[in-house]
This record gives sequence, structure tokens and C-alpha cells, in this order.
Amino acid sequence: MTLRNQDLLRSYATDIIPPDDTLSEAMYNNVKLTHYFGNLPAQEELPDTPDDQPSTQLTTRKPTVSSTHSDWQLVRTLAGAHKGWIRCIAIDEITNKWYVTGLADSTIKIWDFENNSLKAILTGHVLGVRSLCISKRFPYLFSGGEDKSLRCWDLERTNSPAGCQIRSYHGHLGGVYSIALHPELDLLFSGGKDCVVRVWDIRSRAEAMTLLGHQNDITSIQTDYSDPQVITSSMDGTIRLWDLRNQKTELLITNHSKSIRSMRSHPKETTFVSGDGNGEIKQWLLPKGELLNEFQSSPKETNQRDNSRIINTLSINPVSNTLFSGYDDGRLEFYDYMNGTSQQSGYSPSLSGSQDDAAIYASTFDMSGLRLLTCHGDKSIRIWGKSSY
Repeated sequence: MTLRNQDLLRSYATDIIPPDDTLSEAMYNNVKLTHYFGNLPAQEELPDTPDDQPSTQLTTRKPTVSSTHSDWQLVRTLAGAHKGWIRCIAIDEITNKWYVTGLADSTIKIWDFENNSLKAILTGHVLGVRSLCISKRFPYLFSGGEDKSLRCWDLERTNSPAGCQIRSYHGHLGGVYSIALHPELDLLFSGGKDCVVRVWDIRSRAEAMTLLGHQNDITSIQTDYSDPQVITSSMDGTIRLWDLRNQKTELLITNHSKSIRSMRSHPKETTFVSGDGNGEIKQWLLPKGELLNEFQSSPKETNQRDNSRIINTLSINPVSNTLFSGYDDGRLEFYDYMNGTSQQSGYSPSLSGSQDDAAIYASTFDMSGLRLLTCHGDKSIRIWGKSSY
């Protein structure tokens, strides 16, 4: 941990504060979303405390890891939120008032955070939606799907007969599994089944560059305003830090033993974490990609299925420095991001009763750090909070 302490102090001393958004928060809050706040039918919502399963506790198949921190508890379940697996989620980080989900039924849904009500359904994809990204600078939503398409939705186009989809970006030869926006430049990054990271000019829809090197599906893309500006992970088990100016790999990380399905950058420090199909979570320091820590993982039980170690999603709490990992068998793990120790562990049961549908595919903390949202294979969205929430 000596390396971490020294390098983090150095990174804090030289940290660059991100520039202000082009649009002020006041302007952003005035975006016309009246089209999305019409009289849509409310989704089926499970009561906070069902008779057969207390929703205020994680379902554990082993004792919950003891912790000095208050435990995360299930606050609400939105059952039947979609008609298929919910594969991705994104929250509006500017207002913290709404979020979007995408799923296997090819639709995108916009949700109101205040009352967890459905506000809009966006259609256009013909196959499952696998990736979502909300712009912090403009009222744009970007989505990528298994139909090889990458789409831009303008949330100000409330009265357009043609709907709010304003652009499509064509070039991928397979499903688009991850997308990200550059924090300063009008560039969109996308990657997926064709193993290529494509960089798009948002306005002209032209492909600005192509980043080649991965040998399997690209699963995560993280961007930053300072070098390395692009970090990608892949099912080939590698992480690549890219030299965007020269359009080549600056550093190749091969420490993972299995395919990497999720990666997440810390919102306030120059570190990121990656999780693989063997349950390994590793923490890295930028810009050199040094390994800082390997998080403690719960030991595999003899009766656990083969997918019990597969990490599908990682999220970092921007307030408490808690790391969440969601697994393919419905397991949830909470870690202290600073030292890698486990704080809490448990299972989220499938609503269908079949553990095959219990998978956690996507997750995100809200900007207050008080809520965690998880998306599941049983078509539900779960909202978790601390005991004081």
C-alpha cells in the first residue's frame, strides 16, 4: 500500500479540476422534457416488504460480512420494468432526478427518480439495447444495441412528429456493447462484438478514427480529459490504455486471468477498477496503469454454480468510496474502495424463483451516494439504500 499512498498524494497534488459544463445546471434543468412526462401507465411495483421475502435485507446464503458501516438494504423493487433482461443503465449526473435503462426487448425507458415512475419509452432499436450514455454538456442520450446501431436522442425534441432520434452512426459489424463520451471534445467512443473501438464526431456522424488491438468483444470504455484519454477492456482478458493522438495502444495490461466484463473509473481520483469472469477485482493507478490493489473476494462455496464468479457490473459510490460488484448468479458485494476489504455480501433473489434469472447485469449509484440501482435478468430494477435512507 506504500505505492498507493505515495502515488495518490502525488496525483492529488497535480489533479486537474474538470472544466465547467458548457451548459449551466440552471439551463440544463430547463430542458423541455414535457413530452416524457405524459400519462404513461405506471409500472408494477412490489411492496416494500413482501410477505414471503423481507425486502429490507439482502438474501444471504452465508452470513453477511460484518462491518462497522451501516448495511445496504433493498428499498424497492420495480417488477416487470421491462419485457426482457435489463442490460444497461445510466443516470443523469447533472440533476440526479432521472435515469434510463435499456434491455433485451429493444426499448429504452426513462424513469423519474422522485417516485420511480416511468416517464417515456424510446423505440427505434430492433434488437436488445446493450449500452447507454447521457451527455453532461447537451441534452443528448446515446444508445448502442445488438442490431449494430449507435443512436443519438435529442431530449429537447418534444413535439417532433419524427420522434427525438436525431442521428445514427453506422460502421459497426457487430453488437455495440459499450459507449462513452469524451468529457471535453465532441467525440463518441463505441465498441462491441467486432473488437474495434470506433471514434465518432458527434455532429457530423463521421468516424474520426478506429482503434485496433483487442482480440475479442469490447466490454467497457472509460474516458478522461487527461492522458490516457481512453481506456478499454475486453473479453480477451486485457485492458488497453490508448494514445489518442497517435491512434495506438499506449499500454497493454494482461494481469487478468479471465475475460473482463466490467470496468469503472473513480469519479474523483486517477484510479480505476476492473472485474473478470473469475471474480477477481483489480485496482489500477493512472496514468501508468500500475496495479494498486487486488480486492478481497468471498471464497467459492462447493455448491455454487459455475457462473458464481462472473462479475457483470462494477459501480463506485462518489461519496462514501464504496465499490459495488454484481455477479451473474445474483450475488452482491460491497467493498471499501480505499483498502479493498469486503464490507457486505449477499444475494438478490430472482422474482421468478429461478436462479437462472437472478443475474445482475448493470448498476449505478446516484450522485448523492444514498441509492444504488441494479438491473436484473428477471426484468426488474432494484433500488438499494442505507438503513437511514
